[in-house]
Amino acid sequence: MAHRVLVALDGSAQSVAAFEHAVETFPDSTIVVFHALDPFDADPEGETAQPLTDAWHEAERERAERLFDRALDAVGVDPDGVERETSVGPPAETIVAFAEESDVDHVVLGSYGRGGASHLHLGSVAEVVVRRAPVPVTVVR
Repeated sequence: MAHRVLVALDGSAQSVAAFEHAVETFPDSTIVVFHALDPFDADPEGETAQPLTDAWHEAERERAERLFDRALDAVGVDPDGVERETSVGPPAETIVAFAEESDVDHVVLGSYGRGGASHLHLGSVAEVVVRRAPVPVTVVR
């Protein structure tokens, strides 16, 4: 049975490891790489347009495409076999919403492995997705 597996990419080594895990673990599935365009993620260099303008959205979509290209190259995956998706919003909520609204059977994402008391106060994308996603979630560290 063919499945659709959502892989959240943020450009980190952990997210690329999650992508590689998904490709190896679900070889007969459609892989959907996903990136949240976060308007609340401030650009410390001040080089991008103001959030939620057309210029910002276009720049972020282009950045996401480059991120997808790098991940596909790193894992050695044929670009034609992978779907690419983006959505605007905070990463955890956007991943969960996409999983709810799309025909996705599984979510795979990387984690920075934060432990101890800090995750209780700060939370993490992986923790929110695990708790709220309507489908099974695999977290790769």
